[in-house]
Amino acid sequence: METEKVKALLRALELGNMSSVAAELGYTPSGMSRMMASLEDETGMRLINRSRNGITPTNECKRLLANFSALVSAANHVEQRVAEISGIITGEVRVATAYSTYYKLFMELIKQFCVKYPGIKVDLTSGRSTALMEKLQSDELDFCLISYREGNCEWIQLFEDPFYIWVPNDHPAVAKGVYDIGQITEDSYIDLYPGLESDSSRLFASHNFVPKIKYTTSDAYAAYAMVEAGLGVTCANGVSINQWKGNVTALPFAPNHNVPIGIAAPNPGQISPAAKRFKDFATAFFTEHISEMMENVK
Repeated sequence: METEKVKALLRALELGNMSSVAAELGYTPSGMSRMMASLEDETGMRLINRSRNGITPTNECKRLLANFSALVSAANHVEQRVAEISGIITGEVRVATAYSTYYKLFMELIKQFCVKYPGIKVDLTSGRSTALMEKLQSDELDFCLISYREGNCEWIQLFEDPFYIWVPNDHPAVAKGVYDIGQITEDSYIDLYPGLESDSSRLFASHNFVPKIKYTTSDAYAAYAMVEAGLGVTCANGVSINQWKGNVTALPFAPNHNVPIGIAAPNPGQISPAAKRFKDFATAFFTEHISEMMENVK
């Protein structure tokens, strides 16, 4: 089974249509269709459902997706290792962060890394810590800068991030300088990323508290603006609380709560040569810039 066919299939399913992936990979639409037909012949089963809205995987294909991803990953590792033995450093590294606060620092990291390893392509994305950990586990990512999440991976902790709650300036807790976590069951709560695991949902679950959710949003600035308008309270990581200035106060919880922030990467033996180089380079880079990373923490 040709790996390039499997790569094309996975990319087509990701984009949702054949024409886009054909243009991206340099094939004609008919050439792409023939490639998929050939792959279906090899597997002996239909892999794609086609409709006017695009393509979706068949049930049989869904059962093979993890195997297809593993095949592509293994082939990439072999290609990188062969190039490495030949003295040529190539490959692609898929990296992500849960913190937009660190985009500028990430750009400097990538810039320096690519100067040292010009043959390695870096793809950067973002997302929630839990979602990024899931992508790392399913071999969709090679490196994450996230809040700690349980998983079968290597974890390199960088620092402990104090956890806060945003409240309106006239909230009674402002005078005390801390926010009693039990108060969360009484105040109107603005739920950021409703229905999804987050640092705040993990905190409340650990104390068996259910916040009184009054509003929901998936936009951090919208949540901040709601607090400023006096609609309720919401949680914030210490690295993010100084992004905006308004009539909002960030209070530490009582009892105090910290969130470990660090690097998640595939375990040794499972990580690709290119990804290992990036992990080692990034670990040294972030360790060197740890004081800069902590500047945003209140």
